[in-house]
Amino acid sequence: MASVPLRPFFDSTGTRIHLGRKIGSGGEGDVYEIVPPHGNSVAKIYHKPLDLQKQEKLLLMARGCNEELQSISAWPTDVLHARQGGPVIGFLMPKISDYEPVHKVYGPTHRKEHFPHADWRFLVRTSKNLAAAFFVLHKFGYVIGDVNEGNILVNKTACVRLIDCDSFQVRSGDRLYYCEVGVAQFTPPEIQNSKHFRMERTPNHDNFGLSILIFQLLFFGRHPYSGVYAGKEDMPIEKAIAEFRFAYGKNSPLKSIAPPPNSVGLSVVPGEVAAFFERAFSETGAQDGSRPSAGDWWNALEALETRIRQCSADSVHSYYSGLAACPWCRLEENSGLLLFLSADQISKIDLRREWQKVEAIASPGPVPQISPGHFIPHRVALAKDFERSLDYRSIRQVAGMVIIAICTVLALGEILTDYFIFLLAGILVAVLFLYPGDAAEEKRRRRKALDSARYLWELGNRKWTQEAGDTAFRARQNQLRELKWKYESIDREYRAGLLFLERMRKERQQRTFLERCSIDTCTVPRLTPGLRDTLKYAGIRTAADFTQDRLSGVPQLDNTLANELLAWREKMERNFLFDPSRGIEQSDLQTLIRKYQPQIKPVERELVQGTQALRRIQEDIIKKRITLRPAVEKRARELAQAEADFEVFSRTPEEMIRREIEGIIRPQKNRR
Repeated sequence: MASVPLRPFFDSTGTRIHLGRKIGSGGEGDVYEIVPPHGNSVAKIYHKPLDLQKQEKLLLMARGCNEELQSISAWPTDVLHARQGGPVIGFLMPKISDYEPVHKVYGPTHRKEHFPHADWRFLVRTSKNLAAAFFVLHKFGYVIGDVNEGNILVNKTACVRLIDCDSFQVRSGDRLYYCEVGVAQFTPPEIQNSKHFRMERTPNHDNFGLSILIFQLLFFGRHPYSGVYAGKEDMPIEKAIAEFRFAYGKNSPLKSIAPPPNSVGLSVVPGEVAAFFERAFSETGAQDGSRPSAGDWWNALEALETRIRQCSADSVHSYYSGLAACPWCRLEENSGLLLFLSADQISKIDLRREWQKVEAIASPGPVPQISPGHFIPHRVALAKDFERSLDYRSIRQVAGMVIIAICTVLALGEILTDYFIFLLAGILVAVLFLYPGDAAEEKRRRRKALDSARYLWELGNRKWTQEAGDTAFRARQNQLRELKWKYESIDREYRAGLLFLERMRKERQQRTFLERCSIDTCTVPRLTPGLRDTLKYAGIRTAADFTQDRLSGVPQLDNTLANELLAWREKMERNFLFDPSRGIEQSDLQTLIRKYQPQIKPVERELVQGTQALRRIQEDIIKKRITLRPAVEKRARELAQAEADFEVFSRTPEEMIRREIEGIIRPQKNRR
């Protein structure tokens, strides 16, 4: 348990203030609850003694406190002293609970966890309320100075609260109490390179930081000066600010910087809002009073909020109605990011219907076979002189083979041993085989034509098989089957979680009922006000907290009193009535959705996109078959023709002798 200061403190009227448990801690001091409750206030106690100037500043702020300032900030409502009339050592301020830092709103990852219900309309409203908070502050003459994401909180209804108000710049007549701190990524360019912040800040300086925060809210955490720099040197954000390198501005090409990948530009907001960003981040804006004021921003964002429409394709998307299409659908598709969560379901598609779309896309089937063998060519005959030369060459080759055979037989039988005769026979055989004849040139021409036709056919057939085949279609089908299985697996886990919550519904209703039974309503006689406060310090505040383990951890309780408290809890439980008409607790459902929606959304997106891709693949294959078929058939026909034309040179010697004999006999028959 956090330590509790034992000594009392005193407010400006001398009233004793007793501190409870510590609920926060920072570099300068700690924040404590007040017991008994002092309105809706908490106390900040500084670690070190304050100088006179800081004490004066806190006194001025407390005296200047009003309802408007309290409604938008943790404004000092009174100062605290260690003794009456002593130095200021702390102050009272409104208690702010159930708020989160603004970066958990504009960053998609944190937003899905802490603000699962938030859509773009919520981001616009948060921006508008942030501008309203700045407007109130400037109206009363205060300047934040140290504008940054750490001193702004947001709740579930987009309300904004400013914290760390004791660092704000305060003026009283001629006396100025500086804001002596700053964060470089929110510091305006005109003071970006300052050695220190002991200077007078202006609302125009605040308006620079305000514009950055609004930009980050509307553009999902993107910093307006963080982009892709075309230069060779490093370009950190603070340097880009000092050099006016607004990455999304119309003059960004002149500044050698461009928006980062997977981001949207100023076109997603109305022209007035885009113009405000241009003014805020330009050289002109550095002139005093030239940036859009908090009131200007409020008016522009109020107008934008009235012109937001819901996306017809995804109900969790809302966008500026002046656009032709939802920019978030396109951004999610291109980036793979999940920008927003659904409030009541993890998926927007009906898997059964989506799979019916897949099955409705007919497979183009295997690629139709095209082969040179499917074509009957008309063989181009050789000229008579070439035919005769080819026949004579065949006869010469037969004669050569006969000579070789005779010489081989004679040599084996040792009948002929004269090597000179063998040499002559070899020369003769070589002449018979190698003499080209008149058809040799024609053969080379037809061989070249055959080789060319075969090469072109192989290229065309490969293209036909690859582009007109169904390999890509079947691969995409298999990928979609895997995605379907993955989707079903996640959906089964989610539905199992729903069933568990359904079974736990009575228990959850009972716990919610007990959490409403405050310890202040407990009727156990021995539970004194002091013991009630002790239990509260230990975090035991409702009947739901009354358990054996937790009560046994409080030394001031004896067993008898602990049993009486447990009996009171049992009495409260008997008053509980289960309402079967109430569904699952929304908080439990949201927890389940936050767990499974980020898992299933990418699968859903890939499935929908994959179905569209499958149809495009099918259409492309069919188109390829229509456009490529004539060319491929032409190549096959040309190869069949070239093969047929070359076959004339592949006759066997027996065929050639037969043809030669027929050529001799036929004229004699004709003469008869």
